[in-house]
Amino acid sequence: MALLTHDDEQPHFVLLPFMAQGHTIPIIDIARLLAQRGVIVTILMTPLNAIRFNNVIARAVEKGLNIHIIHLEFPSLEAGLPQDCENCDMILSIDMIKKFFNATQMLETQVEVLLQDLKPNCLISDSLDNKCC
Repeated sequence: MALLTHDDEQPHFVLLPFMAQGHTIPIIDIARLLAQRGVIVTILMTPLNAIRFNNVIARAVEKGLNIHIIHLEFPSLEAGLPQDCENCDMILSIDMIKKFFNATQMLETQVEVLLQDLKPNCLISDSLDNKCC
């Protein structure tokens, strides 16, 4: 994966939405608003969640907005979830809820490594991800 390089004078924000539509949609809106003001924006999300927003991000990029997505490998199998269970709307039972939240906590190392490499000026994350970062 090629990491972004950015001009020291141009701020770089990393956004980390919780994996639920009601959290991701506002984060995408924030990303567009920031990019409209000249901020380089990187959104960290899983591949299946990114697919849901490909059209929105592609349109923003076509308009010249500096928005990028870096995929996180969601550890669904390691957490005891079905493969590709990467969003809250894929949770089918109460016992899957705890496993899903455990899987989100398992993203911590990936996120820390990316933040060290990206060296953003700012991190915007949901309150539900407070243990991740």
